[in-house]
Amino acid sequence: MLKGNMEIVSDMEIKKKYWQNMFKDAYPEKSYTDPDFCVLKFSAISGRFYSNFKLDDFVV
Repeated sequence: MLKGNMEIVSDMEIKKKYWQNMFKDAYPEKSYTDPDFCVLKFSAISGRFYSNFKLDDFVV
């Protein structure tokens, strides 16, 4: 499990980079310029994992 911050990316160049033509199958009238299409950026701060029958925390 990771803990961190999530932000909405509004940069059109980044939105264009991650837009895929197969999205047109589900959203034929949409493109990367549509406000409904968003890219989320996650920045990890810390995390927790299970190993050897115990939980371990770590900092990124």
